[in-house]
Amino acid sequence: MNSFTHDQIALRGAGMVNITQPEKGARFTLDSLLLADFCRFKPRDAILEPGSGTGVISLLLAKKYPRASVVSVEVQATVAKLCSQNIADNGLDGRIVLLNQDIREIHRSLKPASFDAIVANPPYSRIGTGRQSPVQDRSTSRHDRLGTIQAWLDLRIFLRNRGRYFLVFPAGRTAEILSLLRAGKLEPKRIRFVHTRQDNPALLILIEAMKSAGPGLEVLAPLIVHEAGGFSPEMRQIYDAELSHH
Repeated sequence: MNSFTHDQIALRGAGMVNITQPEKGARFTLDSLLLADFCRFKPRDAILEPGSGTGVISLLLAKKYPRASVVSVEVQATVAKLCSQNIADNGLDGRIVLLNQDIREIHRSLKPASFDAIVANPPYSRIGTGRQSPVQDRSTSRHDRLGTIQAWLDLRIFLRNRGRYFLVFPAGRTAEILSLLRAGKLEPKRIRFVHTRQDNPALLILIEAMKSAGPGLEVLAPLIVHEAGGFSPEMRQIYDAELSHH
């Protein structure tokens, strides 16, 4: 039987959230925190987060944008139960709606063109590639056995015209993801590469795309996670290690 940890995570602009998550399995990673920080919303935006896991992104965004509404979607029942618990523990029952559904089935619950933004940290690895986790919920989180990246991008039907799609993806698949976004009429508008260290190749790319928008791309300065002795100055601003226990 899996045991659980109780963590406190502080993000700039959002304050602190409390997260109960499995000691092994569907634990959030730094990717989620960087994506939550990268997102930009208007005060009353309606936000959809597919594949929410235990809810860290939804919780942080609901805290950072107190007048926004959030719908979180998580297919794994055990993980969705933890997400529901985390929503309640952070006093956000009235702000976050949780759907325990497959992303390919949410058209039965949600109306097209009803969201201003989608925020996604999709599974990175194609099924059959990379190291497979023996923990079921971790494997589902990492590998696209429940839907290819195309299935995640097809969720654009839930965006209003000129709605925004935010996602994090491996930097090594940048050409692929940008091509797929444009093919789906999601125009990349803002990107930022994430490097573990100054001299290392980019590990991740953060992307903001806009539905049915014209061309025009802002490439932000790279985000460096670590420097000698620990987090870089910007990472210390993003992720308040003094307040966070993880």
